Amino acid sequence: MARYARNPRIARVCSDLGITQERGEGIRRMFDEMRLVGLVDPEYHQTSGSVRLTLTALSRLSPEQQAALPRGAEEILAVLRHREHPLGTGELVEATGRSRPWVRAQLEELRASGVVHWEGKSPRDPRATWSLPR
Repeated sequence: MARYARNPRIARVCSDLGITQERGEGIRRMFDEMRLVGLVDPEYHQTSGSVRLTLTALSRLSPEQQAALPRGAEEILAVLRHREHPLGTGELVEATGRSRPWVRAQLEELRASGVVHWEGKSPRDPRATWSLPR
């Protein structure tokens, strides 16, 4: 199957920036990869005669949120970004290799600042999960 980029310039720039692995992988992959590293979504505008894609190297977090991040919280955020589904506290403990109290404290601070979302049926729900807001 032959592959071609509808806009080879955009494909080349994305390839050079390391956002895609090869030319012509598609716009959806660019959105996914930028979200994965914590950047804002690209701006994509298509008309009948053109496509304009703007890639911005800005964090999804506001400067206030970044300043309020607890020490080491980026480690938890990286794990949450790389998973396609919400994770339980135990899964985050296993993925980070950190202690449960440390992970729990980080998650509570992140939740208080609105960086992560908690979903459970009660405050002590063992099946509760953590995710990043979309």
